[in-house]
Amino acid sequence: MPVPQGFQNAKLQIEGGDTIQCAFNPETYSISKTNIWTYKPNQSKDWPDPEFGGGLPMTYKLSLLLDTSLDGPDQTVKDQANALMKAMHGAGSAPKFITFSWGSTKLPKAAPLSISIQYALFHPNGDPMRAFVDLELAQAEDTSPVGQAQNPTTRGTAGLRSHIVQDGDSLHSIAYESYGDATRWRAIAEANGIDDPLRLRRGSSLSIPGLGA
Repeated sequence: MPVPQGFQNAKLQIEGGDTIQCAFNPETYSISKTNIWTYKPNQSKDWPDPEFGGGLPMTYKLSLLLDTSLDGPDQTVKDQANALMKAMHGAGSAPKFITFSWGSTKLPKAAPLSISIQYALFHPNGDPMRAFVDLELAQAEDTSPVGQAQNPTTRGTAGLRSHIVQDGDSLHSIAYESYGDATRWRAIAEANGIDDPLRLRRGSSLSIPGLGA
């Protein structure tokens, strides 16, 4: 599928069903994680110790584009949009899981939480040629933390990966997740032009370079 400038080809795989080709702006997705803490009053202290109550799944928010305006006349995004909306319906059972992939990046299998589709360009008969899709997914399988190599044997290989900065992240912690060695943080700083390693902006995307042998 031809994609407009600024976008890249991506796809959504619906478990046991359709593969939907789409366009993705790699600067527009976010990953979040929530933990639950409880606090029980303690008469001997003016503040209680937190008790960990468990974690909620990671959630992924994606802004995608369906566009057939560059594919020639009579092409429409109606079928792709309908397939995505159908994935939100269980038809007597739970909705199907969705896997999003873009280039070498593949998010974990996830459950669809919400979808919003805005149609923006139409044929004379009303069929849509372009649709903007906001999709929210929730982690549905065990996975390594964001930025951590899935397989320890792949650490230090050539190439780039990316890491979305979360609260509490530091270059040292990201280096440990990526390479298994917190002292390699300078490689990440240099790759991203970071002058102050203590100031990382939440939600920003960092390139994780491969390390030479």
